[in-house]
This record gives sequence, C-alpha cells and structure tokens, in this order.
Amino acid sequence: MDNINLKDVDLNNAHFHFTLRENVDKIASEGLMPQRGGATQLKNDKQRIYVSRGYKGMLGIKNSFIFEFKQLRICDIPQDYRKYFNIEDFSSTEQVKEDDVYEAMEKRFKDEVYLLVDVKEGEDYRPEDVNGLAADLDIGLKENHTISPDKLHIIEANNSTSAYDVVKSVYDAFLSSAKKAGQEDIVRSFNDDLDAMFEYVRKKEKAKNEPMEIS
Repeated sequence: MDNINLKDVDLNNAHFHFTLRENVDKIASEGLMPQRGGATQLKNDKQRIYVSRGYKGMLGIKNSFIFEFKQLRICDIPQDYRKYFNIEDFSSTEQVKEDDVYEAMEKRFKDEVYLLVDVKEGEDYRPEDVNGLAADLDIGLKENHTISPDKLHIIEANNSTSAYDVVKSVYDAFLSSAKKAGQEDIVRSFNDDLDAMFEYVRKKEKAKNEPMEIS
C-alpha cells in the first residue's frame, strides 16, 4: 500500500476505513479482512468490514464512536480499548467520565491510520444496505468480503498518517468552509462530541505550554 495525500482525496465521494497502525503490514500483504473487533462488538453486528463515505461520513462515524463510549459503563468498555483509559478497576458499573473518553479517544485515534478504500456499490456492498440518515457513516460491506491491498491507500495529512491528524484536518477544513457560509454552529452541532474532544485536547495542550506561575 502506498500513501495518498488528503489533498488528493475526493472528500465528497471517497470511502474510508480506520484501523490500528499495527495492522498495516498484515493488511498490505493479505488485504483488508473482516474481523470482530471492538467496533463490531459495540454494535453487536456481523463480521464484516465497515467503511464511511465522504467527509461527513468520516466525521460522523468518529463523532458517533465518542458518543457511544460516553454512554458506556466502565465494565462495558471493549477489551481492546481498555489500555487507552487511565482506569484501574474495569469491574466498576459507573458510567465512563467524559474527560476519560476524550483522553482515551485521542490516544486511540493517534494509534490508528485512515485507509482510502476503493469499493463500489453492488460489487462490494449492496445498495439496499445503504439507507437512512446515517447511511454514509457506517456502510457494511458484504459479509466475509475481503478488500485486496491494491484497492487500499494510507491517507496522510500535514506529513502525518495518524487517524487523529487526518480527522482533525478534515474537520478544520469543513469548519472553516462552514464559517464562511455562516453555518459554523450547525457543523459543531452535528459533530458535537468530536468537537468537544478536539477542544479538550486544545485546552490540555495550551495548559501544558503555559509557563507556571511562581508566587
């Protein structure tokens, strides 16, 4: 698999899939294969590959992911996500704190890459499976369907291939365009959990870089 710059991606129509960076070598040799990971467990769905379509789909699925984790009890956090949480007792039935979710999702997104996936309606997924208001967020490919490496590219933005930087670049561009049209509040509202995570990270970085006051 080669890299492709975000600027060269059709953000209105392209299909995307995020995966852990540690999976890239295997995917490059064997292709993208359906697995039952943490994302599938959260939805209790079949073993299949899921992709999002267009920049709205990319932002929407990440926003949805953060939202879903904010609704979880600590004991319900999927096993492969627990290492990203600074939590000692995962048997607790308390709801996960928002800041803990933002902190964990920042780490997780930085451990992931975003793939540009060359898939076609009818060939890789059924048209009847794409419907509803959230259709572009989570398109399930045919069950047990594998995507060959030649149909995959790793997306990079600002010399980084982390999913965090890719999604942040897409969101910033989307928000900037919305501001010019006077629709900033609408964009923030549709991506409120994602926006809240970016704001949390921004404040954390600002506090870290501010000089300490000496009394």
